[in-house]
Amino acid sequence: MPVQIFRSVERRRDKEVTQSASHDVQRIMNAEEANLSLFYELEVRDKDGKIISFRRERSRSLLRNFALLVRTLLAGNIAGVITHSTFNVQVDITTRDGSTFKFPSLMYSGYAENAPAAMEAAAMERNDDYGVIVGSGASAVTKYDYDLQSQYKDGIEANQLIHGKTTVEDVDGDGMESVWRVIRTFTNESGATITVREIGLAVLCQGKYVLIARDVLDTPEDIPDAASLTVRYVFKVTA
Repeated sequence: MPVQIFRSVERRRDKEVTQSASHDVQRIMNAEEANLSLFYELEVRDKDGKIISFRRERSRSLLRNFALLVRTLLAGNIAGVITHSTFNVQVDITTRDGSTFKFPSLMYSGYAENAPAAMEAAAMERNDDYGVIVGSGASAVTKYDYDLQSQYKDGIEANQLIHGKTTVEDVDGDGMESVWRVIRTFTNESGATITVREIGLAVLCQGKYVLIARDVLDTPEDIPDAASLTVRYVFKVTA
């Protein structure tokens, strides 16, 4: 077979193999049950603690910020470069205010408790900068989202919710599953019903606030006056 024809056949075969592999990868990536799954639970209780509503939905809204943070921690050390290499693994992360910063750059001096957080979600009570957050926005999610469209801030005035502590539970689970939950309860003392249309998860990273997940609810969730809403983000890894 002439060399030119042989190379043409070779290129065609390579293309067919690539297309076949691409289809297989796409099929696997589109599978309903992934190794890493994320769900959210919404539970509304009245002032006496009685459950008004409860639902559990699959979240499909881990954002590009999440991918950048995880990938970069895997690729380099806390100083932002791979040891004994000139390859710089730092990336630009977009914060909740729209600015950017280099990650990772976690060097510090002094006591260990002063070390900056890399991906902390455990916000304290009345802190609405990070942890689980909720809002009224209904714009469609994009992978580049860096904040909620319209967050309900902490407080007791109109369109405000009292923010409880965000709790990050230990990893648990049965069989082949490893599960952990990130939980926060919001209490409505505004004097009127507040409607939640979007939820999110923000983390503290190098002293900056970074959104890593945002979900727009198919059906908005009403929180009557004096009632509470508990939001649980449920991470599941299946071996």
